Amino acid sequence: MSIYGVEEFLMRARKFITTGDENSLRHACLELRFCLERIVYKKLSHIGEQLPLSVYQTWQPPKAMKLLLSFEPRADQDASLNICLNTVDGQPSGEWLSLGDYKMFTAKWLNKHYNKLGKFLHMTSLSEAGAPPEITASMIESIADEIERVATASALITMNSVTTLKCDLCNSDMYASQAQIADEGEIECYQDQCRARYFIQKVDEDRFRLDRAGLFSIPCKGCGQRLALETVSHDEVKVCVACGHRHLFRWSYASLP
Repeated sequence: MSIYGVEEFLMRARKFITTGDENSLRHACLELRFCLERIVYKKLSHIGEQLPLSVYQTWQPPKAMKLLLSFEPRADQDASLNICLNTVDGQPSGEWLSLGDYKMFTAKWLNKHYNKLGKFLHMTSLSEAGAPPEITASMIESIADEIERVATASALITMNSVTTLKCDLCNSDMYASQAQIADEGEIECYQDQCRARYFIQKVDEDRFRLDRAGLFSIPCKGCGQRLALETVSHDEVKVCVACGHRHLFRWSYASLP
């Protein structure tokens, strides 16, 4: 079995593709979605205990991959791991030993094709009723081919260190990787009811601070808990992370004479 363990899903998908009728192709889409989920979750789980499973266990692969890339910017790029056992004057010398090949989908490919497969697992939406998406064996097979390529990986490579931080607004745990800290990146609270956004600012070589991306917040109408506004959209219903009170947000503006 491969390190990702998707052989059975792929085998069933290939059989459905060979049958070729619409119903079989839709079943193939489901099996291939299982493959994508298994591969991405397997990679994400190797970040280790520093990132609790509860943070991402309900996320779909595109969102999980986005999280992964925030910790490991090159996680969606193939890589080969080789080691040279001998050195001369501190430099590698002689033959190199291959330890394995790491393979992964690009984030762009994953987002596009995960959503494409999903279109065929539901009834055609009303907006697409006039021109429903067409499902073909060649289209599904090309996705299966890319999954099979990634499934031949012989190594899982994870290189990061994760720091636990507290959200100022809801006091929930947030997580930042060494790559994010070094790049003075941006992090967001993982609580869907909060989603406060922060910029990382380095103080010196060993220390950093978090600055709110937007200092705008309002009190919950139920309990007074501060609610971040920088990630709220028009007509969004936001639930208080503390008491569950629901709020409806609507933005407006007007012309001045």
